[in-house]
Amino acid sequence: MKNIAISADFRKNTIKAVLSIGLFIITYLALIAATIGLTIGLCYLGIGLVSLKASGITFMLALALASIGFLIMFFLVKFIFSQKKTDWSHLTEIKRSDEPRLFDLIQEVVNETGTQFPKKVYVSTEVNASVFYNSSFWSMFFPVKKNLHIGVGLMNAVTVDEFKGILAHEFGHFSQRSMKVGSYVHNVNQIIHDMLYDNQSYESMITSWANISGYFSFATAIGIKIISGIQLILKQVYNVVNINYMALSREMEFHADEIAANVAGPQSLVTSLVRMDLAAHSYNGTLDFYGGKIRDLKKPSDIFPQMRHIMFFWASEYKLDIINGLPNATLANRTRFNKSKISFSDQWSSHPSDKDRINRLNSLGITKPDSDVSLATILLTDQKSLQERLTAKLFQNVPYEGETSEHTLVEFTEEYENSISKNSFPKKFNNFFDDIDISGIDYENAALPELSEEQLFSRESVDTIYHSLGMKQDITTLNNIAAGLYKIKSFDYDGERHTIASASNLLQKIELELAETDKQIGNNTASVLGYYYNIAKNKGLSEEFNSKYSLYTSSFTKFDEDTAVLREMYELASFIHETTPLDVIKRKMEKVYHKEREFREQVRTILQSEGNAIDEETKEVLTKYLDNTAPYFHSEAYNDYAISLLFGCMNAYNTVLNRIIFNNKKHFIDFLATLTETGKITETTI
Repeated sequence: MKNIAISADFRKNTIKAVLSIGLFIITYLALIAATIGLTIGLCYLGIGLVSLKASGITFMLALALASIGFLIMFFLVKFIFSQKKTDWSHLTEIKRSDEPRLFDLIQEVVNETGTQFPKKVYVSTEVNASVFYNSSFWSMFFPVKKNLHIGVGLMNAVTVDEFKGILAHEFGHFSQRSMKVGSYVHNVNQIIHDMLYDNQSYESMITSWANISGYFSFATAIGIKIISGIQLILKQVYNVVNINYMALSREMEFHADEIAANVAGPQSLVTSLVRMDLAAHSYNGTLDFYGGKIRDLKKPSDIFPQMRHIMFFWASEYKLDIINGLPNATLANRTRFNKSKISFSDQWSSHPSDKDRINRLNSLGITKPDSDVSLATILLTDQKSLQERLTAKLFQNVPYEGETSEHTLVEFTEEYENSISKNSFPKKFNNFFDDIDISGIDYENAALPELSEEQLFSRESVDTIYHSLGMKQDITTLNNIAAGLYKIKSFDYDGERHTIASASNLLQKIELELAETDKQIGNNTASVLGYYYNIAKNKGLSEEFNSKYSLYTSSFTKFDEDTAVLREMYELASFIHETTPLDVIKRKMEKVYHKEREFREQVRTILQSEGNAIDEETKEVLTKYLDNTAPYFHSEAYNDYAISLLFGCMNAYNTVLNRIIFNNKKHFIDFLATLTETGKITETTI
């Protein structure tokens, strides 16, 4: 493959990153010199004490004084001896003899990118691929062979061409001389981070030293104070290094993309990039589903058919085309529900946005026809066997409380789709009701629209709601910008550049636009409910309409009342997770106990009145909390079990409140759906 020229931005950010590392090195050497001077001075002071009067006390004092300097010095050089170990326990190693076709493709990518073949190749269930190694200070000076991790979840969601492009991107980070600068900066950045934040073993060591003697304890306290001062200095320098590294890291991603585009073509990267969210959502959705099956002692023998079912289910829901046997996701699909108009460069992000990556790939002018659009799992010798082994490994540490049985794809399909149906509104409404409150609408006096049912729920009508949500998100962001929470100089809104000073004026403009948009949404909602109320009246169902709507609106009002008490409980109990003086704990705990009487009554009431709407697991959490009489703090110590019951109950109670209001809303909206169906109107169940 040709050597790819680095861009002007890559060169500029490399220079800035190297200069910032130079700043760190100068600061670091100055601290080393100062520490050496301090250590020598303390050693001379200790020798002087012993010379004045040789005794056990003066000897211990001398040793304690000398230890201050050595403790500081060891803190500054400990990173040389540390090694960043990667946890490989969830990975399964494969050999060329196991997967010859897969290894042949890896070899092809290695040859085309000019890298070395991985030391080892591992597979897992994940939707991911990465090149990794155990990094240390010495890995900057001595070559370290990399390992390759391949997620079979990824292979189930990409073609062979796309998979080749993904591998080429990963190897591209290590392929050319220009990229090795970025790799070096990454290692230095990691070392600085570990020195500042990875101090667990060091803290254990100095604690052991301090416990030997009171002299050493006093010396350690002084050393810790000095180290804290050093850390404050290094953190300021690290911020400069890290910001510049992140900027370089984003350019490294663009560069690795260009390398991969030359190997597999830019289009294969584009299509796989936009499909990854759907694939990851499908994989995580499968894991979440089986998390809920632990109590039932159910697990799959092969998780990947279930993952693919979810992927194609949502592809159908979002009306995605199927190309080469896979959903053809696009940026437009992904952003339909996100109408935010604000964009700015996040200096703390290590990756550019997918939109920026795709625009850069499309601008390369590289054309490469598809060569293999088969599903990437065709590279596996025995796909089913490998997937079953990986699935077994994934579930082996799940704490099942008995003998498990297999949960089949047929069972999964039925239960998953029933769950989606139970937790969503009818498709005919096109997501109109998903994110709006429909309480307080005067539908009886609403002007009847001269629109068909289909026109009421047109894409334009529904998108108005998401424009409103986007503006609310932008208002929050602009308030944060105006408050200085984002360290940026400028930002774009709807394609126009704005300064921080103009954020307040822009905020007023958006708030006015939001008010008009919300007024339009309110009118649309009144028209929709008026439309269905008129149909209900004509069918003699107005009382049923009013009854179901009233149940929803009353639960909405009660939701506000109940969550007010819950929020207060969260606020009052938040101190439990903080370091708090003993007398303050006692005062604050009294307030918790006082408010808890009202909270307990609410929990008891909801168990009695809404028991049928609460699943057994949640019911058990609420019941255990009510049955507990042990105090949360006693004999100057927290009762961890009682506290876990409290917070578990608050979380479960919050879920129940949201579930009740959703059920009542769904009950009403499902009824609306039946009003225009042919045949007998039937009662819907939740």
